[in-house]
Amino acid sequence: MIRAIIFILLFVTETTGGFTQNLKITYSSPNGITRLNYGQNSLIDFSKGLGRGFAAEVVKRIQKGGQIVFEWSHLESQSWNDATKELTSIFSWGSVVIRYQQVQDTLNARITILNYTKSDTLCGLSFCPLSLNVGKRPSNFQPSFPYYSNNISTPGVVDAHLGTYNVLIENPEVQKKVYMGLLEENGTNGSLYRIWNGNVPFNGMTEFNSAVELRLPPGKTYSYTMSVKFVKPNQSLNKVAAKALQNFRANQPSVMKWTDRRPIAELFLGSYNGNKRAKNPRNWVIYNADEVDIKSKAGLQQFAINAKKYALSSIGYLKNLNAQGMIVWDIEGQEYPHPLTYIGSPELTDRLAPEINTIADEFFSVFLKAGFKTGICIRPDTVVFKGEWIEHHAVPNPAITLISKIKYARKRWGCTIFYVDSNLDPNSRLMTAEVFKTVNRAIPDVLLIPEHEDVQYYNYTAPYVDLKQEQSLLVDPAVKEINPDAFKVITVSEGLRKSAQENLRQLTESVSAGNILLFRGWYPDEPTHSLIKKAMQLKSAKISK
Repeated sequence: MIRAIIFILLFVTETTGGFTQNLKITYSSPNGITRLNYGQNSLIDFSKGLGRGFAAEVVKRIQKGGQIVFEWSHLESQSWNDATKELTSIFSWGSVVIRYQQVQDTLNARITILNYTKSDTLCGLSFCPLSLNVGKRPSNFQPSFPYYSNNISTPGVVDAHLGTYNVLIENPEVQKKVYMGLLEENGTNGSLYRIWNGNVPFNGMTEFNSAVELRLPPGKTYSYTMSVKFVKPNQSLNKVAAKALQNFRANQPSVMKWTDRRPIAELFLGSYNGNKRAKNPRNWVIYNADEVDIKSKAGLQQFAINAKKYALSSIGYLKNLNAQGMIVWDIEGQEYPHPLTYIGSPELTDRLAPEINTIADEFFSVFLKAGFKTGICIRPDTVVFKGEWIEHHAVPNPAITLISKIKYARKRWGCTIFYVDSNLDPNSRLMTAEVFKTVNRAIPDVLLIPEHEDVQYYNYTAPYVDLKQEQSLLVDPAVKEINPDAFKVITVSEGLRKSAQENLRQLTESVSAGNILLFRGWYPDEPTHSLIKKAMQLKSAKISK
């Protein structure tokens, strides 16, 4: 799920004579905003107990001796300056000043954090400038689920849908790495949402990027802007949050340069079945592999013959679909169960599968000589041998590991397409897109297909999708708003469950949008092959027109 992009679009009325302002705000001392209406919707009204004002949570400081203090932040006093529309909240460690400015149906808040301490470094504060009574949970929100962005992995834009009206939370300053979002207040069943800001996690937050933390010395300030926009529903982010998206794109441009969008064949040479076969321990399935004893000289010779037959047969299917190339998922065989099955260490083929190591060069050369690109599965980890067993271990720098594996496979087998399996850290969290940014910078002319993704991944990769588990053959529209050139690589086998006509329509729409389809390339997988071939033909016909 791409959680960082959330719309709260609110209904705006326009008249023939010009813009009609529907946002009405009342300020009162000492709380600042005490009433906020948008049209007929009362989002804050303290006199009726609707909505809430400023509320602080935890603060993080580093004391002079290096001790870290992470504590609840207690408000000491608060004051309101009606002339400047500034709310000042005082704490033992410093202050937060919020200067409000209304521009038509947008509420801008210039927020300044000041460190009052004599010797502590301020890391940041988790707080909520306002809480809105929205009446019901936005239609695109899950119960009790937090929605936020930080201007690092995604633009500082958060949105949600409330039916007849919408609001948009925006951080337009891309250099300001501040969390902003909407948090459902416990026990309100989605009727009350906190507009959260933070340089440190909110209470109970499980995901946090420490790059947003401040290092604010005593006496220094840190300022940034938050905008709460009320806009028409169903408008493009490129229109209503143009500044935030333009700044984000300029700061983190897409560098993916892979123009060939023809299909790619998936090749599997083995199939783990839970048995330890004496003659076939890697569970090869290429042409009667069970009848071949790979531990004998004659068996190895027959294995080489069978592997070449497999390659030549696959080339026929690639030619039929005008494919650009293939990916071998299991060059090391499938000796071990899932999740160890796809080992992704081509440099260890000689140790993991010596019988194929001796013929792998010829196997890949068959495809290269036929004019096809070659590819392989890699993983951003290392393999540790435990007797007759293996384990996958995390590495300190996964980008360096990926670069090393890519260079090996490229030099030996001419590989330029790489499926990246299990791109997660030891805590099963998604690896930062910086990993792939580093790989792309080092080797820009390869196609990287990571198993898991977020919005920023599309700048450097074409993420993988299995249609069996996904509903859409298209890149998420929210991603396209941020990166119009984004595309993904979709395996469609076993996922085409609708009518032939509807499957063809969706495949044609997908390839016309620039996505790449994966297909099983070692046997005539019908009707999938015919549908892909027809979709590509329809795409070409559209382009020629």
